[in-house]
Amino acid sequence: MIRSAALTFSLIAVALAYGSGIPKLNVTVSDGSGAAAFKGSKTANGTFSTAALKPGNYVVQFSSTAPMPKGSQYGLVVSAGTKKVTAKAVPAERFAAGGVAMKVAVGGKVNITGQVSAETGPVSKSGKRMVWIPKQLGSNIPGHWAEEGSAEAMSAKAAGSMSNQDLENRQNQGVTPGQ
Repeated sequence: MIRSAALTFSLIAVALAYGSGIPKLNVTVSDGSGAAAFKGSKTANGTFSTAALKPGNYVVQFSSTAPMPKGSQYGLVVSAGTKKVTAKAVPAERFAAGGVAMKVAVGGKVNITGQVSAETGPVSKSGKRMVWIPKQLGSNIPGHWAEEGSAEAMSAKAAGSMSNQDLENRQNQGVTPGQ
């Protein structure tokens, strides 16, 4: 009973500290001259919004001084009216190491809004992200998951791809691509 209560308390504390799995992030919006037009932080659900801004080009900077969960990745969306900029699979470490910047153009007097969300996907026991390896032509091995960046994943990514120079060399040797 006590162990269960302690675990529940710990989970609540983590949820409050990280706000839906997203660590505390500072948001700075700067205009074309570099002057700060907005400084704040994202809300508990990962969003932020500025007041209406003058037309122009702006840079939205996400940064953190809080410890970031190693190996975690985040998706970012920044919009101003009908303009939208996105980034996927941003490593958590980038927020602490100088931050992540995104440019967005503001056409009229609109506000810049944004959201940060935790990206989930398969993760190996060592904490590395997993990628799907489809069944390869002529192989008996079915499609399966492998660690991103592993020799197997890199080989599968390169399988079937050929540079223009390789193709030209093969043609000069009288070899057609299917051979």
